[in-house]
Amino acid sequence: MKNLGHPSFFHVFDLLLGNTNPGLKLTSWTHDGVSWERERHSFSGSKHGLTIEIVTLTRTGKHGWSIMVVKEYWWAGKESKPIKSLRWAKPVSGQRNDILHWFRLQETTLSPRTEARSGQISLNPEAANAVQLPADSNTDA
Repeated sequence: MKNLGHPSFFHVFDLLLGNTNPGLKLTSWTHDGVSWERERHSFSGSKHGLTIEIVTLTRTGKHGWSIMVVKEYWWAGKESKPIKSLRWAKPVSGQRNDILHWFRLQETTLSPRTEARSGQISLNPEAANAVQLPADSNTDA
């Protein structure tokens, strides 16, 4: 993982998101000392639609940090054809290297579990457009 914009960062992020919040049923939860908060904003009109997923991760204490990860999906027409997907991640506080260090540690612990569970987690952004996510709940894990 080179940086917060590299595809490998989003690969690890998607795996963590799927493993720590299966079905995206929670709006807030904790994993390995990091608090996660997920928001989803949607608009659907007669000619286009938009969904923005915002996940904020926060680690407190020494070398604490916070990062915002945003995924944006657009579709158009009566058949809701996907037309654009964007994703970005930006540190809100703390050091970028501390954030990357935590994600690299997570990547090493995910690798064996991911191979054993292959096929259970979809990383295809187009598939995410087709999935109707359940209504959010405010229950912590």
